[in-house]
Order: sequence, then C-alpha cells, then structure tokens
Amino acid sequence: MAIDLERVVTYPTNADDWLKTALVGGALTLFSFLIVPAFLVYGYVVRVLRGGIEGREDPPVFDDWGTLLKEGVVAVVVILAYQLIPVLVFFLTVGGSLVAIASGSEVGAGVGIVGLLGGLALSTLLALAFGYVTLIGLANYAHVGTFGAAFDLDVIRSVATDGAYAVPWLYGIGVLLAAAIVGSVLGLVPFVGAVAGAFVTFYGQVAAAWVWGRGFGDATGIGGDADADADADPAVA
Repeated sequence: MAIDLERVVTYPTNADDWLKTALVGGALTLFSFLIVPAFLVYGYVVRVLRGGIEGREDPPVFDDWGTLLKEGVVAVVVILAYQLIPVLVFFLTVGGSLVAIASGSEVGAGVGIVGLLGGLALSTLLALAFGYVTLIGLANYAHVGTFGAAFDLDVIRSVATDGAYAVPWLYGIGVLLAAAIVGSVLGLVPFVGAVAGAFVTFYGQVAAAWVWGRGFGDATGIGGDADADADADPAVA
C-alpha cells in the first residue's frame, strides 16, 4: 500500500455529511463514561475498519444502531481478551513493587522502585505487542463477522509478519498520538477544551482505523481500491 498521509488524515471528511458524523462521534466519545456510548464508538470503529478493508473512500454513517451496539460490545470483549496478559503482568509487577515500597525498609524500597519501573516498562511493551495483534483480530472480525474470526491464529500470524500491515499500523499509531497530543493541549482549557478534545480523539480514531483496515486488506489480499494505490504511487504500473 502506497500510503498518502494527507489521504489518511482527511479520510473522516470524505463525505458531504461528515460534520454530522463527527459531531455524533465526538458526543459519544465525550459521554463514553456512560459505557453504552463507548460501545457505540467501538462499533463505529469496526465499521470503519470494514470500510478500509473494502477500500471505501467515504466514512460510514451512524445508523443501524442495534448492529452498531452489538459489534461494539464484541469489539470491547475482543480487546479485553487480548489485553488480559498485559493487564495481569501490570498488576502483578506494579502491585508487588508497591507492596515492597510500602514495607518501609530501605532494601524493600529499592527493590520496589526497580520492580515498579521494570513492571511499567514490561507491561507497556506487552500492551503494544498485544495491541498490534488485537487490531488484526478486530479487522478479521469486521471482515468475517464472527467472534471466532478475531482469534484466527493463521490470519493473525500471516498479517502480523507482513509489512503491508505493519507500515499502515505505524501510520495509524502516529495519527492517534498526534490526536492525543492535540486533545491534551485542548484539555488545558476548562470545559471547552475537554469537549473539543473528545472530538479530536474521535477524529483520530476514525483516521487510524481506516488506514489499519487498508493495511489488513492489503496484507490478506482481500483489500479493494488497488487502482487508487497505483495512482498514489507513479512507480506502480
């Protein structure tokens, strides 16, 4: 996949009613603490992944809310399943280190601090590694439509080692980080900044999900829009 960063970043605006979609998505993101809105956002992300796999250039709309909610719940369950090991490692290493620090002894404090830093580093690396394959599982679920597809080891192994997925994954992470930074800066402004940050976060998730879907589609050979890729890269004939 010849990646055009501008194409990725502007993807959420590729529809006449994109502003309406952004407003709905931003509002749901803002109220994600109520749980159900979070499921709906994840359901929309699954829909964006599917669109990316199929090579669609326009973002999906918020409709068929029942299906959106169902797919969002499945997506959250898939994410939790994949992140179980990193979470367990975090609690075991960081929790044990905090207990050692709380012992009050100098030796315990020293061991606890080392363990705390090591535990944070290890759990972060595991979260990134499992997050890498989590997105493959979600993309395969979006494509196949069954829960078991999210854990198809053959597909996960094949896609995870393919640069056609790895490079778009990095681009998506970069977009998410940029959105997080902008959202954090906006968050410094009381209330208004927090609201604006939610919309920026949603926008970043949509752009990232689309390029991840494209990468999955290219890595598996099921992606659409091959002609657009050729146009994006003059070297491709």
